[in-house]
Amino acid sequence: MRATRLKETWRRFTPAQVRDFLRVGHEGRDHPSRLKAVELLEGMSSVLDVGCGTGVMFELIREKRPDLDYLGIDVTAQFVAAARERFPGEAARFREGSLYDLDRLPGEFDAVLCRHILEHLPDYMPAVQRMYARARRKLILVFYLPPRPLRLRRKRDERFERGFYTHTYDLGRFVDHLLTGLIPPPAQVRIHPRQGTSDPNFAWGDRENVIYEVIR
Repeated sequence: MRATRLKETWRRFTPAQVRDFLRVGHEGRDHPSRLKAVELLEGMSSVLDVGCGTGVMFELIREKRPDLDYLGIDVTAQFVAAARERFPGEAARFREGSLYDLDRLPGEFDAVLCRHILEHLPDYMPAVQRMYARARRKLILVFYLPPRPLRLRRKRDERFERGFYTHTYDLGRFVDHLLTGLIPPPAQVRIHPRQGTSDPNFAWGDRENVIYEVIR
């Protein structure tokens, strides 16, 4: 039980922590990986933001792509509440929900964006397939702990940091899954490295964010 609670430290954030979470500081609104993600939405008419948090990406998208139809979901109730409070006129654009229940969402989405979520999952495969299934044109995956070669090609490397677990996936296995494991197979997978570093206060602070653009 203790480990389960620790994995979800953010559920016990104070209101002040919720307000500022990934909005200010090194990984705040104008982080290079956010700006690149918006750039990759060029030509898209709608986006599903999986793990929308308190609405940081929505704020950026609304500023740079006001024409883009947006829906954000997050499994953490207080983040969704904070997003609705921050954007009361757009409250319906934020929903509490799990990425494992994406098939229940109405409508269609040109793009699905998932930023800094997969690192917290012990198995990326079911999550990636579910998101890919809802992406009519492309899936955009942003990692702060990008996949890299692991010894003996283990599927993942797990570590515990400051109240939550993180996983680094094996690069070969992850790319193989994107290229051959998704149904239907994507037309192209583009990799965008060097999209800004993570928080320097963490052990992985020198790791460069990487974006995988999976095109149907």
